[in-house]
Amino acid sequence: MITGRIPEITIKFNSKPELPTEGKKVTVEIKGDNNTIVKAEVNRKTLKKQVAKMDEYEEWIGALSGKIKSISDDGIIEVEGAGIQVFERKKKEPAATEGSTAA
Repeated sequence: MITGRIPEITIKFNSKPELPTEGKKVTVEIKGDNNTIVKAEVNRKTLKKQVAKMDEYEEWIGALSGKIKSISDDGIIEVEGAGIQVFERKKKEPAATEGSTAA
């Protein structure tokens, strides 16, 4: 067995989380297609800024990352020291067809 540090995890998501109105720390839950749930506590102020980015971008992808704290028998993964980021998803431009000439 190889010994190492605490495992880290990054989960991508594309659904906007609800923003609580109170509390410094808020719990974010992400449910995967296979019914695995990831729970993490993040700063409400940070989450608010990232949700604002979601509204600005036409298409976006979010990422929640942190260290795995525990995994329950029910498949719930708790993450500590979590951070959340939102990135703009750029539209792919169609590739130019061969044999076409530029004017």
